[in-house]
Amino acid sequence: MKNLSLRQIRIFSAAARHLSFVRAAEELHLSAPAVSMQIKELEGEIGSPLFLRSGRKVELTSAGEYFWVYAKKVLSTLAEAEAVMQKLKGAEAGNLKIGLVSTAKYSVPRMLGLFREAHPGIQISLNVCNRETLVSLLRDGEIDLAVMGRPPKNLDTRADVFAHHPHAFIASPQHPLAGMSDIQAEALNHEELISREEGSGTRAIMETYITQHRVSPTISMEMSSNETIKQAVIAGLGISFVSLHTVGLEIAHGQLVVLNMEGTPVRRAWHVVSLTQRHLSPAAEAFRVFMCERGAQLLAEQFPNLESPRL
Repeated sequence: MKNLSLRQIRIFSAAARHLSFVRAAEELHLSAPAVSMQIKELEGEIGSPLFLRSGRKVELTSAGEYFWVYAKKVLSTLAEAEAVMQKLKGAEAGNLKIGLVSTAKYSVPRMLGLFREAHPGIQISLNVCNRETLVSLLRDGEIDLAVMGRPPKNLDTRADVFAHHPHAFIASPQHPLAGMSDIQAEALNHEELISREEGSGTRAIMETYITQHRVSPTISMEMSSNETIKQAVIAGLGISFVSLHTVGLEIAHGQLVVLNMEGTPVRRAWHVVSLTQRHLSPAAEAFRVFMCERGAQLLAEQFPNLESPRL
């Protein structure tokens, strides 16, 4: 295996994580045939098939499972070496790899812009995905920091709270519940709910609310996109439970309303998360401090309509 390249290892790792050459190609900004070719060359170098192929669906072979263990170690060690080298340069240069849960894409990019103004020499790589994928990226050392709601319980992490994160039920202004005060949770039993997909942080918070209030709404649609959910609610296809940081513009423009539902808004916290055992580069540490010191203020400025006494 003397002729293996880091590029091949990175491509293999992305394909193994997604179990899809197409999704790996999208993540790495390559074509699917280029990914397939690199995997084929890697398999030839190793002398064993790493994936079982069935159309566009792939699965890891036993050899692939074993190789992925070592591939993750290689990439993690390389990332740690990069962090140490960046420490020698200081915080004004280097690469910063950040992962966001999809809900955070409505607020964190603006913060990143302000951070870059103060640190123009830092090159930032951004990965937006759902919570399960984000935890995998963090665990495998493919990102330096993760911005998320619930820190992972199965990883040894440092999780710093930087702001409040309210969640509530939304509806179109024409919905019968819109404008009503003190709506009891039991009203959800008669509603069609448009929900985020399994594995998302928002879905987990919604399910906790449903359990605590002992209600059984009908989940009529399940979507992985906040944008699609918002459009469905605006069209009157149902109500939804969302992070209010995803609907600031629609609320301000009267396209959506927040329902005055019992026990809402559900307050959670935004965290910036890193692996405890991994040395943060000066760039990553500078961003962590920036979020802890300025994150709450910047969110309040961006979403002033969420700072009412009720919220």
